[in-house]
Amino acid sequence: MPVVPNGVACVASALDQAGYTVRVADLCFASDPHAAARAAARSFQPDVIGVSVRNIDNSDLIALEHYTPEASAVLRTLRDAAPDARVIAGGAAFGVAPASLFDELGVEFAVAGDGERATTALLDALSAGRDPAGIPGVVSRGQTATVVTPPGGDPDVDAFPSARMHRWLDLARYERRGGTVPIQTKRGCVFKCIYCTYLNVEGWGYRLRDPEHVVDEMVELVRDAGVRHFEFVDSTFNAPPRHAAAICEAITRRPLRVKLDTTNFTPAAVPPYLLDPMRAAGFRWLGITAESASDPVLERLEKGFDAARVRQVAGEVERAGIGVLWIFLVGGPGETMRTLNETLAFAVERLERGDAVYLTVGLRVYPGTTLHRVALDEGVVEHGDPLLVPRFYFSSALSFEAAVARLRQVAARHPRFMFSADSRSAILPYLTRLASVLHLPRPHWRYMGLFQRVARLGDRVRAG
Repeated sequence: MPVVPNGVACVASALDQAGYTVRVADLCFASDPHAAARAAARSFQPDVIGVSVRNIDNSDLIALEHYTPEASAVLRTLRDAAPDARVIAGGAAFGVAPASLFDELGVEFAVAGDGERATTALLDALSAGRDPAGIPGVVSRGQTATVVTPPGGDPDVDAFPSARMHRWLDLARYERRGGTVPIQTKRGCVFKCIYCTYLNVEGWGYRLRDPEHVVDEMVELVRDAGVRHFEFVDSTFNAPPRHAAAICEAITRRPLRVKLDTTNFTPAAVPPYLLDPMRAAGFRWLGITAESASDPVLERLEKGFDAARVRQVAGEVERAGIGVLWIFLVGGPGETMRTLNETLAFAVERLERGDAVYLTVGLRVYPGTTLHRVALDEGVVEHGDPLLVPRFYFSSALSFEAAVARLRQVAARHPRFMFSADSRSAILPYLTRLASVLHLPRPHWRYMGLFQRVARLGDRVRAG
């Protein structure tokens, strides 16, 4: 499923407002990304090329894809096409590993954290011939080492210009391929999940957008781009819950008559007043990031809730008439076959109630996270490893082969149960594309049972 690069649009709009001439080259759908990048650079002849790197990899032990080598190759193509242009970089990946990624890509400057103000300040300094080192969020090359100036974390995110995604990106094409249009209602996070990079990327604490400003952005996208389905991509949509409820109430007041979903919903913040406004605003499905349904694992992951709370929220969401994609991680600290079976027992209960399940095997170790410290203590990763080449944590108390075999048993009986090995199916991407062509209502994971049956049958035919 293609991901709309909201961050690119945010930075493009900020630079445009500051008076720079901006062109966005979106390589997502290019059959030959290098040819598309070369053509864009030669036709525009930029003074500065900014490259956005969203992810280092796909964080999936079984179906691993490492993106950094491809980003490096595209950068080389851009440099060849516009040798006089300065090359800078940014994107969420630079919040995760700013220094090591900067060194790996060999760019002149990079931006970590909020891109709108830092990128504008960086270009202002370069235009005036000033040294940009020291600007909050800018990564630069010092005399002896890479220098990362901590991001400022602008408290007033409403002061940023609207992203105006439809100006810079072909949103209809993303939607035709199964993508959804992203909306952020806040930046930052207050949870302490040991594996998560949100604190590195957006900082600790919430920087909330005014609900009316959020809905203004949605109104513009409905009016000018015909968008009818939005996905909230906050760290956790429903925390703080009163802000989430205010967003839903502001949508209902307009009314927009849109469909909404999120895959960032935590069981830790579901008060009685939240679910009804969510359904009234347009939520019919959502993804709940429970990660486990076993207390020993939830405690070690520092999720902020227990298994009883997961079960309670499952009942409340079902009674509200909202379907769920349950999202789990297998193999974290404290995971054993017993804890895995507890999670799978809950998953099967929810599958039998009509929900769907997606499960990832192994936890990607990212620098600066609590899991990184755990992995160092247990000898899973070495000191000094920049972790650009993906490294994974998998509990030593659980056999990897036995865990995967157990997951395959459940998957064989329940088509709406999907774990990362299924993403290797050669047919599944075509089925999700077909769902978009047929205009089947999103989110498309609600058809997972049908997709899985067809994909598994097709893969068996191909193998036979």
